[in-house]
Amino acid sequence: MEKLSNQEKLRPWMGFVVQAGFLILFVSVGAHMQRTWGIPGLIASELMFAVVSVIYCLGRKVKFKEMFPIKPITLKDFFGTVFLGIAGFMFSMVGIGIALTVLPKSFRSEAVGLSDMLYGTMPYLVLVFVAALLPAICEETMERGCVLSHFRGVEKEWVVVLLMGLFFGIMHMSPLRFLSTATLGAILSYLMVKKNNILLPMILHFANNFVAASIGILGSGTSSAQAASDSIMEVSGLMSLGVYLFVACGAPIFLVLGMMLIDSDNHKAKRFLYAGIISAAMFFLGLALLYITVMSEPEFDRIYDQVVQERSAIVWYNGKSDIDTRWLTYDQSR
Repeated sequence: MEKLSNQEKLRPWMGFVVQAGFLILFVSVGAHMQRTWGIPGLIASELMFAVVSVIYCLGRKVKFKEMFPIKPITLKDFFGTVFLGIAGFMFSMVGIGIALTVLPKSFRSEAVGLSDMLYGTMPYLVLVFVAALLPAICEETMERGCVLSHFRGVEKEWVVVLLMGLFFGIMHMSPLRFLSTATLGAILSYLMVKKNNILLPMILHFANNFVAASIGILGSGTSSAQAASDSIMEVSGLMSLGVYLFVACGAPIFLVLGMMLIDSDNHKAKRFLYAGIISAAMFFLGLALLYITVMSEPEFDRIYDQVVQERSAIVWYNGKSDIDTRWLTYDQSR
């Protein structure tokens, strides 16, 4: 990790103070603007973070190009960032599954509120600007630029990555999304620590939010999609966690691939062995949870009855057993 030419001006303890200051600024000013003005308030609060970060840089007399370094992106760095982004998105899915398991009602309430705010009547291009482009620039200017620069003198890079991930999770002010946002924050910080190029975390941040926003607006576009979403939100948290673990079991492999491309000099082949073990554990744990929740008779009947009532599913027997036919109908209805 590259240090500033005048690193003594930005000490680690100051980083904690600055991060706390941004958090207070968000709670006192940013949140008020969002509640009062809605989407314009959200835009104003994001711009506020970027402006304050630049002012802080100038006030501390730190070189702008050192706090917010921009370099050309190589093809190797690009694909490394892509693999890390895929891993981060998958791990975020697992975080969502854990939140659904621990606090299902609270998570669903928060998800509905966020969906109503972002996907209500906002045009797609405006949504991309508000939910993807603006956070990628402004939040990275604040976190990976302003705040992380205080920790460039810390020798153990993993400490910086972990700490910045925690900061990013806390800044989103959502205990239910903490695991997901903290994971993303750690990966974004890893890119900054290893490559010292703020464009890489900005690109990954944009891509992550762009995919999430696109899925959200497409999923809210039709009544059938909304009905499917409602049905998914009604299944047990353990079932959701099982699905996410099963689908995201390749995340450790993508993570190691990304790390290998980003930091090839320090790559160790045994990381793939560890990644394979973790992936296998996620795969079989996901299958186990799905078997326990979906294939168990009480839960199976509950889901089947719900599908019949909400979607008026038609059961065709065709000589099949009762359980097989109901499973076929349920599977097709999805």
